[in-house]
Amino acid sequence: MKLLLLTFLILNFSLLSFAQEKPNILFIAFDDLRPQIGAYGEPEPITPNIDALADQAVQFNRAYVNYPLCHPSRAALLTGIRFDNKRLVKGKKQFEAKIAVQDTWPRVLRENGYWTATRGKLYHGKVPANDKDAWDIAGKFWKGDFHDGGPEIEKRIVEIGGRQDQIDIYHEKGAGPGSLMYASVDGEDNILTDGKTANAVINYIKNDRDKNKPFMISCGFARPHMPWVAPKKYFDMYPEDAGKLAYVPEGADRDLTKDPYQGRKGSEIWNEGVDDKTAQKLIRGYMASTTYADAQMGKVIQALKDEGLYDNTIIIVWGDHGYHLTDHGKWRKNTGYHVALRSPMIIKLPQSKEGKQVDNVVQNIDLYPTIMELAGIQPKEEITLHGNSLVPLLNGKDKNWEDITYTCAKDSYGVVTEKYRFTITPDGKKFLYDLSKDPEEWNNLANEKKYKKLIKEFEVKMKQVVWNTPNQIN
Repeated sequence: MKLLLLTFLILNFSLLSFAQEKPNILFIAFDDLRPQIGAYGEPEPITPNIDALADQAVQFNRAYVNYPLCHPSRAALLTGIRFDNKRLVKGKKQFEAKIAVQDTWPRVLRENGYWTATRGKLYHGKVPANDKDAWDIAGKFWKGDFHDGGPEIEKRIVEIGGRQDQIDIYHEKGAGPGSLMYASVDGEDNILTDGKTANAVINYIKNDRDKNKPFMISCGFARPHMPWVAPKKYFDMYPEDAGKLAYVPEGADRDLTKDPYQGRKGSEIWNEGVDDKTAQKLIRGYMASTTYADAQMGKVIQALKDEGLYDNTIIIVWGDHGYHLTDHGKWRKNTGYHVALRSPMIIKLPQSKEGKQVDNVVQNIDLYPTIMELAGIQPKEEITLHGNSLVPLLNGKDKNWEDITYTCAKDSYGVVTEKYRFTITPDGKKFLYDLSKDPEEWNNLANEKKYKKLIKEFEVKMKQVVWNTPNQIN
């Protein structure tokens, strides 16, 4: 009996020691959140919780995704591999095919002793069947008392607006995820999906987790993805005239028929035919949705503090890409423009109390090796990562960081460096912008002779880059 008790005590002590040695990880993902928020110097959006975290964390001001669309961006995040949205297999399960390329980092963490749980949107939708065993709890992707765009929500609508055809869709069928519209609803936070997600994650933190293990919990918020639906109190935080339209230089060509990033019907029309007043109201809806999601994040962070876990938890805040809010006459993402490629990325280390900003060019694929190094895990030899660990930048020690990321959007490939954004379209058109002088990208320098050598250097680098496979040699 004494031997059994001694064995139990030794085992329990070992488990507790392991849990104390390994930092907990909270990964927070936002959908369609561009980095034009308070922490990044944009005064209009109200994001007090992201801003407060950034004050104690490392904020990456030049974080990019390789492909500015939910599906390939999230697949790249999880596998550490660049994806250009090409079909890897026949059939519809393209996301599953991408994350099957190699082990995801949640899987590696669980195999190395972490208790893992996810809720909301980390993947492109629900947890795929081929990665469910990466999780102790593979939580729901979408859960609310009713769908954020479903017909039952009409009972609580206070105000609705946007394009008239989308409003008709909303009333007849329930708004789809691509609906360019906003709706203010009467109710508490948890009547919508992000409120439910926050409550579930708080329960993971307080009750469900194995307290003998370090945890990795993923919390994926659906907002500010359209349709921009949020409780009325978040709309009320903004004046009626809030919502600044993007800068357009005088005399700019507003003909988008030759734009290389055409997609859905209406995208060839400036702002998809939305007048300026309606556009302003839509942007206000986007900001209200952002503030709603930020408030849910704040509840999760507070739960860590309440449980005494805040100082032993790595907190990563990430957005899956940037977003057009009338920039270059566009809504949505999936373009090669800087505003679509750039995303928020904030990392708070345990015990960190002072914030700092990093201006190096980093990528979503850098997070996999970063998480591995912070967790003290050496991935298996067969795992090949396209990115680099950000730990040297977190520690302020890497002076040899290569400031470059490789991008793709609708078959247009390119690079972003410390100073330039260069893109080649499928028909051979070239675009070069000096981001230091022209951050809104209105002056294409590609046809100027003095940039010919630079463009050639970019083209050589782009030919050496590998997509869709762990192999590093093209």
